[in-house]
Amino acid sequence: MKFHRMKKEFIDLIPPGLDICLLGLQGSRMLGLAQTNDADYDYRGVFVAPLKDLLALQKPKQTIEINMGAGDGQAEFVFHEVEKFIQLCMKGNPSVLHLLFIPKYNVKTAIGDRLVQNRNLFLSEPAIRKAFGGYALAQILYLKRNHKFPARQKKEKHIRHCFRLFDEGQELLQTGNITVPLPNPDKYLQLQTITDDEKLVEIFEQRDKEFQACKSILPEKVNPYLVNKLLLKIRGLDN
Repeated sequence: MKFHRMKKEFIDLIPPGLDICLLGLQGSRMLGLAQTNDADYDYRGVFVAPLKDLLALQKPKQTIEINMGAGDGQAEFVFHEVEKFIQLCMKGNPSVLHLLFIPKYNVKTAIGDRLVQNRNLFLSEPAIRKAFGGYALAQILYLKRNHKFPARQKKEKHIRHCFRLFDEGQELLQTGNITVPLPNPDKYLQLQTITDDEKLVEIFEQRDKEFQACKSILPEKVNPYLVNKLLLKIRGLDN
């Protein structure tokens, strides 16, 4: 398997024989929010388990995580088996959905391309509103519970995540797309400089209202027949 634009020491971390169909860079480097040149490399990917393993008594792992450590410039990988990946996409999981919208991939096979080309099948308005709005809410609640942060850097990260999720979720609702890298990363870097927690909560509440009120082009629910048909094709069980 050929890995594009990836350091050899990162490639060596990946288990041999893993049937990867999609792999790409995520996190601050992908979004355009990296604060330093030695920021971590966060990779997310999809693999396809052999059919014989899926039918065996002992099922294969659905998620494989590999972490070099917490040092600067190191890599972290999270791979989901394709069925779990699709299920997470249908729930609107932001970090998983990102993988279907990035402009460049380290690995993209014919199966991976099929997932990207059919990404609209996984999208529904209720799931996106709940997931992106819920993740944003979790970030602001964390700030409210931990208003005395031991590390400013950690607080800034939660602020960036909160408002980024609102913007990405709203774009997804209104257009069915997520623009990557972020078109205006400076916006989130400016928001993170706000030190008044009450002001941050006020901005959050206003942004939440806008997010919940925006009109959506997405369907009310995913079509399970079409999603299942896609999965069976990936498994080689539906021609």
